[in-house]
Amino acid sequence: MNHSNPTFLWGAATSSHQIEGYNDKNDWWAWEALGKIERGERSGSCTDHWHRFREDLKRAADLGMNSYRFSVEWSRLEPQEGQWDSEAFDWYFELIQECERLGLVPMLTLHHFTLPLWMAEQGGFSWERAPELFGRFTRKVVERLGAKVALWCTINEPMVLTAGCYLGQFMPPAIYSPEKARMACHHLLKSHVIAYDLIHREIPKSESRWKEITPQVGIAHNMIDFVPDRTWSVIERWLAEQLHQFYNISWLDAITGRGQRFGFPMLMAQAPIVPEANERVSVDYLGINYYTRARVQFTPKLNGPPINVAFARKGEAASDVDWPIHPQGLQKVLKIAGSYELPVYITENGIADRDDDLRPRYIREHLREVAMARQNGIDVRGYYYWSLLDNFEWVKGFDPRFGLFRVDYNTFERTETHSARVYQEIIEKHKSFGGGAEDLVKLASFLSE
Repeated sequence: MNHSNPTFLWGAATSSHQIEGYNDKNDWWAWEALGKIERGERSGSCTDHWHRFREDLKRAADLGMNSYRFSVEWSRLEPQEGQWDSEAFDWYFELIQECERLGLVPMLTLHHFTLPLWMAEQGGFSWERAPELFGRFTRKVVERLGAKVALWCTINEPMVLTAGCYLGQFMPPAIYSPEKARMACHHLLKSHVIAYDLIHREIPKSESRWKEITPQVGIAHNMIDFVPDRTWSVIERWLAEQLHQFYNISWLDAITGRGQRFGFPMLMAQAPIVPEANERVSVDYLGINYYTRARVQFTPKLNGPPINVAFARKGEAASDVDWPIHPQGLQKVLKIAGSYELPVYITENGIADRDDDLRPRYIREHLREVAMARQNGIDVRGYYYWSLLDNFEWVKGFDPRFGLFRVDYNTFERTETHSARVYQEIIEKHKSFGGGAEDLVKLASFLSE
């Protein structure tokens, strides 16, 4: 591998609970049984990826991808505290071997929203034992799978997880508790640092075809382009900046040892709901999940915070989940990520588009912003579209269609979308330029056509 111009990674991302099927020992499965999902849907067999992973990975490889981001399901591997399921570990080992056979560099995510029910019942990441238990889980994964994995993502979207569980109430246990939110942020950061150190300290000697890739550990951090709903409003401009610092910046500062530049004590919390700064850099790369822009509104009322976040305006081009299409925001968040002087991967970017009308242009426009970011000196090393397949989109159930491949949930038949072919064309064009990260710059004009 040319280390001065490393191979750019083209991939797609998935998560275990959203595609595998019958993860029936985690907190989401239990939450679904309580009727918490739109239309009363339950994940059930999802896309049946558990039995169809080989054909799904082949589809990714056939599009020209050279990487695949997936997560391991903690509740499968440790269904009861201290009890480990060897067959589940074997399945993930087979999945990684299949990635290797097909030339897909695996990026393994340790935690993507779900928790074993036994841990959730004790408070999840608000529980003081959470970092210890996450460390033990990480050690087991490293022991069993680490020799085949070079790219690691410890935690997916820690700020979304915290907000969903204890503020916005759209994830289990769905309770409003700023204090628990603060504790969860604290424990998530500690869990990440423990995992980072453990992976680097205990990872086995590489037995994969990618021996030349030095193991890298990062997180996947969701970033939103917050803007004032009314640009003339001084208060809304100020609130947008507060949300930006709180939501986008606090975690980046915490994992890069910069100290807490800004602690926004939102939602009447006794202490800022942000992670305390780590004493040092605890990431080798920054993973950025970017989808959209959000409009911040000042909505004074007697009880609760005087703030609202809105998305698409009437008549504005938007996804099926009402997220406006805003590629310029990706350039903005990449500039921020680049200021930390670490390699950057776009670990998620995609659109819910059941008719596949908007997705081709969405992909091209967002990748143009990625190419321009590289041109501006930001060390972008890879792009993972969300998602390879249609899947179970959490509280939204099966209705949103993010996949490059359409899934018939009755027959589990996969159908290639036009967007998949567009993505393939872009990958092939980049490879014709050389396939390196620096060669991404040459895509900018092609993507503007």
